[in-house]
Amino acid sequence: MTAQQQFDAPIGAGDRLIALKQSEGHASAAHYQALLANAQPPELTALVHFLCLLHGRRPGVIDHAASTATGDERAWLDDAADAFMKERLYITRLTVDAGPVTGVSEDDHSEAAAVELRGSFQLLSRSERRGCAIGAALAFALDWPDLRAILDPLARRLGIDPPLCALPREREVRDLAESLSATPAVSRAMMFGADQLFQLQRGAWRLLAARARLRAQ
Repeated sequence: MTAQQQFDAPIGAGDRLIALKQSEGHASAAHYQALLANAQPPELTALVHFLCLLHGRRPGVIDHAASTATGDERAWLDDAADAFMKERLYITRLTVDAGPVTGVSEDDHSEAAAVELRGSFQLLSRSERRGCAIGAALAFALDWPDLRAILDPLARRLGIDPPLCALPREREVRDLAESLSATPAVSRAMMFGADQLFQLQRGAWRLLAARARLRAQ
């Protein structure tokens, strides 16, 4: 389902966001599914290192959205930012305990690509278009728990007890999206921000898949 189809669908903004997540989120990526089905240590290590490069430093997607938010959504985003701080500490610990990425050639440019991709996440989350940054933040919070299905088994392999993910649950994200979409313009901006967030994440999965193919050669 395309972003435009999502905009035009005769359903509320919260349901559109959830539908977009289902079609474009982490779980829709082939490499995600490959890791979920048969995760090998080198690919898991590459994943946590990549996630740490993308989201291991503050401010991140949710932090930027919270810094410019007003009204009821500010408290929600502040709580979500605090919850993601715990996720940030989690992926940092996994990165350290997993050790260095192996099988990387001298001409590998994935780290530079990750830094560039992080810049794109930052740019999106600082958008001045009303609704765009919060749409990206809502999409990010909604989609992150799917990563736990891969990260938590890795943590257990490393002797780490996975912490509870305190990010808002799907229903909370849906309800906030509904309450914020008071005008068609804001609703469209939110969905645009969410769609762009998912597309950036899919770009990250493509980079990880390409690196895995190079390692296998």
